[in-house]
Amino acid sequence: MKKCRKLFLVFFSLLLIILSAAGCEKKVNTESTQKDFDSFTNEVFKNEVTRDTLTLNFSLANPRNYGITNPPVTFGHYSLGEMKKSLLATENYLAALKDFSYSGLSDNQKLTYDILKNTWNLELKSGNFPLYSEVLGPTTGLQAQLPVLLAEYNFYTKEDIDTYVKLLPNTYDYFKEICEYEKQKSKAGLFMNDTVVDSILAQCESFISDKDNNYLIEVFNDRVSSYKGLSKKEIKAYKKANKDAVLNSVIPAYQLLIDTLKSLKGTGTNDGGLAGFPKGKEYYSYLLASNTGTSRSPEELITMLNDSISNNLKALNALVTKDSNIYQEAANVSYPLSKPKEILEYLRGAIKEDFPPCPNVDFTVKYVHKSLQDYLSPAMYLVPAIDNFKNNVIYINQNSDYDKQPIFNTLAHEGYPGHLYQSVYFRSTNPAPIRNLLNFSGYAEGWATYVEFYSYHMAGFSEAEASFLDHSMAANMALYCRLDLGINYEGWTLAQTASYLKQFGITDKSTARVLFSTMVEEPALYPEYGIGYLEFTNLRNKAEKYLGYDFNLKNFHKFLLDTGPAPFEIIEGHMKSWLKTQK
Repeated sequence: MKKCRKLFLVFFSLLLIILSAAGCEKKVNTESTQKDFDSFTNEVFKNEVTRDTLTLNFSLANPRNYGITNPPVTFGHYSLGEMKKSLLATENYLAALKDFSYSGLSDNQKLTYDILKNTWNLELKSGNFPLYSEVLGPTTGLQAQLPVLLAEYNFYTKEDIDTYVKLLPNTYDYFKEICEYEKQKSKAGLFMNDTVVDSILAQCESFISDKDNNYLIEVFNDRVSSYKGLSKKEIKAYKKANKDAVLNSVIPAYQLLIDTLKSLKGTGTNDGGLAGFPKGKEYYSYLLASNTGTSRSPEELITMLNDSISNNLKALNALVTKDSNIYQEAANVSYPLSKPKEILEYLRGAIKEDFPPCPNVDFTVKYVHKSLQDYLSPAMYLVPAIDNFKNNVIYINQNSDYDKQPIFNTLAHEGYPGHLYQSVYFRSTNPAPIRNLLNFSGYAEGWATYVEFYSYHMAGFSEAEASFLDHSMAANMALYCRLDLGINYEGWTLAQTASYLKQFGITDKSTARVLFSTMVEEPALYPEYGIGYLEFTNLRNKAEKYLGYDFNLKNFHKFLLDTGPAPFEIIEGHMKSWLKTQK
């Protein structure tokens, strides 16, 4: 469900060169302004994409083509000092951005300008919460996703293998910085509660339990053995270097994290959501805006979610009134296919009617290693490099807990017309490089959720069955998001959470406890999906209302995909101009 994207926080660092000439003329030289703006955004891109080696490797297959040579080999840094530097850099970025004449930019550049301005202004607000951010988490935390990202590190050239082997020994120092940050959180009374600690500890201990046969040793050995052009001597040397790094740096790094978390366990002062911290409510508001890309206040989102729950339940009741057997029929639908590759090929063809054409690319379906199955999401899509998006990877988690989740809809979310399709489509439009580096989870996960629910109508079910499943999932997603806001913004206790669930017939105490813990562990995660989905639905409703019979679903989807990842306020602003062209 959750795709793997850029692992580390993007801390905008200071440009060595600020283009002071931009926008200085009284009469706008359009050609010069546009050229300078491209130079500025490309300089920002090069500066940010080289902040850590994983980001660079997953973003670019050929860094030299972008003027990047001899970048540092590093995981980056995670400390208060780095955060302060990044905020200063953000202020400088904004100052440089404002020097450009907006009227002298092209339409695409104006869109990039609007997105950067919105992103950097929002980023500055994080300065009010220096010890509130959290890089660890049971499912989407760094320690959970790092093994998969390292296993999928791209070996485009022999130099990439050398870089990877140099990178691994840095794991310990990077984890040490994280541990120091967690200690600072503990001193400030902002450390996680014991339940979250236990979840992270279990994940870390599982990953390093079988040291000599660690996942990263197994995967690397297979990959380097099959790499063409290496001699037996080189393969042997690489295997030894990797194993030494895993045993002497990666595993000790995880052990350091385990020891640190155990020593800090019990220092958490808040067993509830973020609202239980001194500035928790304000921080959650910032986190919500950052994660979802919405400009709506928490109060507005609560109203939106309540309406969504109510409207979807009404739609379900109407379907049941029309056909009293629909619940049973929908619960026992039979999907046309069960094998992942067959499903993806089927979906690739089935979306042609309502979605614009996308470049034909390859994809590989892999399965999550057994040591990670208990702690990762049902499926993940790894976003491809900007300049090498023809090869794509989707991971499926075979954890038995996910057996009841239909793989058909999961692959619609991760593959076609979800993450894979959207990522490849956007890259094929050749946007400014910086656009590919910015992370808008609300757009990405909102789109994937929107098309996941849409996929029920592509599975060969009757329209009544598809609609019932669609509305059921939408109601559930809105309910989860409502719990997230209730617990993290309004400060609901476990008892209040259980009381809220009872009105929907959910009376099992263990269910209430699991849902409460889930929202506490990773706040504002579900809203990426649910609120993102509602924002897309809202845009569609507005387009349909304005255009009436002129509305074309395929054209609407093309507009959204051409616009690309962005805050929803900006997308809606550009949609107003687009709508006029459709009349």
